[in-house]
Amino acid sequence: MTPRRYELKRRAERQAETRRRIVEAVVALHREVGPARTTISAIAERAGVERLTVYRHFADDSALYAACSAHFRAETRTPDPGVWADVGDPAERLRATLLEFYGYYGRGEEMLGHLRRDAPRIPALAAVVAPWGEFVESVRTELLERWGVHGAARARLSAVLAHALRFETWQSLAREEALGDAAAADLMVGLARVAGGTDRSAHG
Repeated sequence: MTPRRYELKRRAERQAETRRRIVEAVVALHREVGPARTTISAIAERAGVERLTVYRHFADDSALYAACSAHFRAETRTPDPGVWADVGDPAERLRATLLEFYGYYGRGEEMLGHLRRDAPRIPALAAVVAPWGEFVESVRTELLERWGVHGAARARLSAVLAHALRFETWQSLAREEALGDAAAADLMVGLARVAGGTDRSAHG
């Protein structure tokens, strides 16, 4: 390797290392205080760089949020549809789905809580997290179709499924009421059975 090529390689490595430190600083601050309260000055201080260096690597908030989101997804396993793909019974399928979602919520609780709070106020952040909302909606639609109900029962069940899949529902039941993931999932499955008309005891 020529001296020129070696120097270019070393420069690229230093830039990649600086970028990594900045992204890790952003992720840490978003987890601790949330995106809305994270400043460029705080990011620079946490990463050990100048403010201008942060701007050189990330021209705007959208780029910064996208890098943070990619890093978070890489270190926090998201719900895997393959886990519930082969579960035929709709109630059991819902339970398997909820356990995947609730496990994810537990792993990313601090970050996800801040994102839920701040995204409605920050358009660039809302755009980055929008694919998650689309994924959740697709899961709800697929679960609903498996249930095979119509009319009022379908409307009730759709609402229950949306409620069951929400981060806030998990946080309320599993954390604040201390039910834990499995009991929270069981409670939501029971509610879905009633809403969908498959719980005979609910009809006397």
